[in-house]
Amino acid sequence: MSNTVIKLNSVSKCYNISERGYRSFREEFTDWFKIILRSKRPKSGDIHSIMALKDVSFEVKKGEALGLIGANGSGKTTILRLLSKVTAPTKGSVDVSGKVAPLIQVGAGFHPELTGRENVYLNATIMGLSKKEIDERYAEIVSFAELDRFMDTPVKRYSSGMYVRLGFAVVANINPDIFLIDEILSVGDLSFQRKCLDTMINIQKSDKSIVFVSHNLSAVKGLCDRVIWLDKGEIKKEGDVNGVINAYISYMTSKSQFVNDISYIGQKTRWGTGEILIQNVKLFNSERKDTDNVYIGEDLLIEISFEVKKNVESAFFWVGILNDEEIKVSGSVFEMSKEERHLRPKSKGKLECVFESISLQPGKYHLIVGVFDEFKNLAYDRIGNVCEFIVVSKDNLYNGYVWDGVAYIPSKWKFHEM
Repeated sequence: MSNTVIKLNSVSKCYNISERGYRSFREEFTDWFKIILRSKRPKSGDIHSIMALKDVSFEVKKGEALGLIGANGSGKTTILRLLSKVTAPTKGSVDVSGKVAPLIQVGAGFHPELTGRENVYLNATIMGLSKKEIDERYAEIVSFAELDRFMDTPVKRYSSGMYVRLGFAVVANINPDIFLIDEILSVGDLSFQRKCLDTMINIQKSDKSIVFVSHNLSAVKGLCDRVIWLDKGEIKKEGDVNGVINAYISYMTSKSQFVNDISYIGQKTRWGTGEILIQNVKLFNSERKDTDNVYIGEDLLIEISFEVKKNVESAFFWVGILNDEEIKVSGSVFEMSKEERHLRPKSKGKLECVFESISLQPGKYHLIVGVFDEFKNLAYDRIGNVCEFIVVSKDNLYNGYVWDGVAYIPSKWKFHEM
């Protein structure tokens, strides 16, 4: 008996997209009614097709966790929709064996006017549980979701995090054979994300199968046995987790484009994909005054303003100090997570980095600033020589003396006669 639970055989999926975008049924009905009355056909240019998947084939074994990675629009969610029977393939076949629990959209299937309690019973019933089974698992579902105070509140008043807590709690407790998970770890606080990941690892150990779509490559590494990298509806690479993810990162890094210069930066060396853009960088001394001179032993405060252009999972901000000979003398890294710092499109933020008690030799220095993905390989934005400053000595010992090295370490000399 085969232990294959999912099999896609030469699957293609084509969507017909209106150039006017997605419209309501009422708008479409009205337009077609006018067409019938006027005996006119739609213009040939009104609708065009897009291939979301092109001849995709793969299998998933019982107890296996498969990760799907790739840029937005690569076909990942379309595969989950096919597996959950939300849509059908244009060509090819999709075979699924066993009970499927899809969580492919935050709060999918929730009725906004119903309470959390009512939605639990509604969703679990749709997924095949009897009322007795739901009664037995209800307390565990509520406990997992950590929403006991809100179960009698209409879900239209829930935040996106509360939606996904409840949705995942229901799915995790219906005991399906196959879990379809789409970006579950991108919503909710860090402790809940950790709980979701731990739950999925336990699910996998119990011989359940998982298809996991995520931009969080660390989560994919921690959960999945195998990874498929999709690009424009086709399988770019399939196989070992580390090998596929490293190939994906290298490819995305090579695709980084020069972002448009911002006026204050001028013609500084700059590149990145542009998901996050650094808007301004300022230097302050210990008294928080604008400066381009810093005394040895004084704090140097760097203020970085940025804007988020596209949704990202997490970001690493980096500041490096280089001397006049382009030698990197110091650097500092700060991780900013999406949920903690609200890294959502159109949001703005400001970071402060303080290099305490600067112990550099007197001379000229400049900064490099950057913001990178979670693996520090893909630059969202990186700017070289963004600010210059001079380290000086309060006692003016710099004048007339030759200084060696990059660090300032106070020293004393004493002569002894022999």
